[in-house]
Amino acid sequence: MHYQYLKNFLTDRIRQNDRYIPAMILYLLKNDGVGSKEDIAKLLFIFDFRYSLKEYEVIVEKFASTLLEEYHLIEKSGSNYKLLTWPLKEDEISDIIKRCSQISNGFFTNLEPQY
Repeated sequence: MHYQYLKNFLTDRIRQNDRYIPAMILYLLKNDGVGSKEDIAKLLFIFDFRYSLKEYEVIVEKFASTLLEEYHLIEKSGSNYKLLTWPLKEDEISDIIKRCSQISNGFFTNLEPQY
């Protein structure tokens, strides 16, 4: 897997205003390509807080990770996830972060690193 595949996925497969899939990708990018269901759910809870933490864990497990697994972008091991396009170059990370932010209408702007 590589950058172009992830870029195409974000461009062609994700709906505008989706928050959960871009959030999961952003979390994984910020954490060297790995993360747990619980930590990703906490991120969603902090930014969205419409549901309980447990409900966000279900969203991560049943929705976001399922779609990312179907497209072979992540690998699941227990409740942990690994981004299969990792590692990425800095300019590629910047582009993916920009695309995730655009999809979510800037919802996770505070997560964007300054490159």
